[in-house]
Amino acid sequence: MRNLRDVFYINSFPEKNEVVYYGLEFKEFLKLIPHEIDNILILKGLSSNDYSNKYLLQVADKEGINRMISADPYNWGDFCWVDCKTIESVDSLTPSEVAELLYLGHMLLPLNSAFFEKLQNRYAYLAHDDGWFCRLYCREFDEFGEIISNKIVRMATKTKRSKISQMNSELERQLLSFAEDGLLIDFSDIEQDENGIGIHIFKIGKFLNMDDMYNNLERHKAKASYSATIVYKFYNKKWSIKL
Repeated sequence: MRNLRDVFYINSFPEKNEVVYYGLEFKEFLKLIPHEIDNILILKGLSSNDYSNKYLLQVADKEGINRMISADPYNWGDFCWVDCKTIESVDSLTPSEVAELLYLGHMLLPLNSAFFEKLQNRYAYLAHDDGWFCRLYCREFDEFGEIISNKIVRMATKTKRSKISQMNSELERQLLSFAEDGLLIDFSDIEQDENGIGIHIFKIGKFLNMDDMYNNLERHKAKASYSATIVYKFYNKKWSIKL
């Protein structure tokens, strides 16, 4: 039987700065993003006296974020948040902005925008059963290409148990473009020999129902409109795509 986290599926909507994905948990997301998060405004999924409360919302600083990682957000069901530059910026929100944030957290969709200028948030993270379903809005959409490549490099490093070089930005953009057709990255069968490492990828179509995507995975892979292998060569320390 497959491990719950042995595939990474990404369904992107660049016109909305939105990706819907499976296979990436909160604690790993924080390690893969290109910009460190200082504070999180929790919209749904956590109720604790350990965090500052503002407008029925809770705010976590770096220490609080570390406690959240240890608590395992998967157990909270819905887990929704936006980052914010400063905790003080939350105090300047208007009632209508607070209402929009509450809507975002409870509906897992923005009423107008997922980005709030007063908060200067880079992300809106809207997860259900963290790691199973997440709708993410990125202010700088190309950042998710870095997240995809960082995830692949991280998994390849675990396989080789030594340092693996990063991908170039052109390949990152290519992988992100594949996600417009539903990109599946399969880590369950990573190939390795004396020359390099290979990870299989597929365009399996656009899914919002992750139960359907995951439970019928082999059928979706067999019907994929595109399949290839992301290859890392040890001799030149470079990544490429092999058809």
